[in-house]
Amino acid sequence: MISKRLHARIKTYAGILQRFVDRFWYPPLIALLAALDNLVLIIPSDGILISSSMLTPRRWLLFASSVTIGSTFGALVLAAFVETRGLPWILGFYPGLDQTATWIWTSEFFDQYGLLLVFVIALTPLVQQPAVILAGLANTPLFKLAIAIFAGRFIKFALLAYLGSHAPGMLAKLWGLETELKDVGVNIEGSSPPPP
Repeated sequence: MISKRLHARIKTYAGILQRFVDRFWYPPLIALLAALDNLVLIIPSDGILISSSMLTPRRWLLFASSVTIGSTFGALVLAAFVETRGLPWILGFYPGLDQTATWIWTSEFFDQYGLLLVFVIALTPLVQQPAVILAGLANTPLFKLAIAIFAGRFIKFALLAYLGSHAPGMLAKLWGLETELKDVGVNIEGSSPPPP
């Protein structure tokens, strides 16, 4: 569980980041953050995407595309490391990961559905790392994995960015966004954009 102190720091840094939302280098930066989110698990990519789209609605598709590319790239890097280094390498960073309910559930469904599961998880706010790790352990071809993740993430991020820019009131009805939006200073009840 992430501490309140860490949430406060994330909110502060997200606020600083959002001051530069109109700069040319902002989309590549949020792509990089989305890539890193696959490795460190604490960057509120969804919240950053939504708040960025709320602040500059005309760039919603650019932001969605950037976060999709970054998220896909980060997942492929994770899968490639797992494929070459194996499960013990992951367990060195996340001890007990293979004993969690999420891992067990994902493992069972991955055995049955493979890349379809990766695609479905990419569409949702669920953590995608267990599915990506299992795909890496199964030596899934990276180009197939990239297609599944990119397709799912693009649909998800395009929807979130569009809602953030055109219909922010609908965000309150979506499951799994409350914490990420709070981390970047967006009030989900009123769906107010963060201060510039």
